[in-house]
Amino acid sequence: MVEQKQVTQFYDNLIFPSRTSHPAYRELVPTDLHGKLVGDFGCGQSLFHDTFRKLGYDALFLDISWNVVRKIDYGTKAQGSLTNIPLKNDSMDAIFCIGVVHHIPELEKAVCELVRVLRPKGKLYLGVYAEHSVQASLRKMYDSFDNALFKKAIRSLTGLLIWIKNRKNNLRFRSVDYYKRIDDFLITPLVRYLPADHYRRILAGCGAKVEGITRISSMNIFIVNK
Repeated sequence: MVEQKQVTQFYDNLIFPSRTSHPAYRELVPTDLHGKLVGDFGCGQSLFHDTFRKLGYDALFLDISWNVVRKIDYGTKAQGSLTNIPLKNDSMDAIFCIGVVHHIPELEKAVCELVRVLRPKGKLYLGVYAEHSVQASLRKMYDSFDNALFKKAIRSLTGLLIWIKNRKNNLRFRSVDYYKRIDDFLITPLVRYLPADHYRRILAGCGAKVEGITRISSMNIFIVNK
């Protein structure tokens, strides 16, 4: 069984040289959150750092890995686990949590913690890997093969697809950044690709309501309130 410390150690050592991301993540952030407390939880290097700063938001960046979060140079930084968020109930007006909970062994507990610290009428933007994405297929193939040549071929294909998707963000082919992004796709110690209804049931059990789902690349983004 994979433990949280294994996932944490993996991401402690997976700090990307660049902060490339799909432009749709910038468009996901509402422009009417001034005076509100906004958080990027499980932030890593943060997909929203530049957007929050540009909008002048009161931002909190939370991650279990201090090695990652200490590099953020804006807002308030905190170290903590999503299964035990160090905040009081109803603390946050908006929470962005993208690409995180599907790596956490206690997934349901993490989702309920996010809902717990969200204020009534606040918004949670929860991004999780989609069940039938190209990324899911590549990871499942990579895990199913023991043959080193097959694994190398899948790594090469994955790298090519990552480069094609991110070349406009100046991701260099066969750079350090390029190889780290392949590792993020293929060798994270724990990852799940679950149907949307699975997350709907978890969120409902935590007392939250799904307003809608949008898709960004390989992620389903649940827009949630309570």
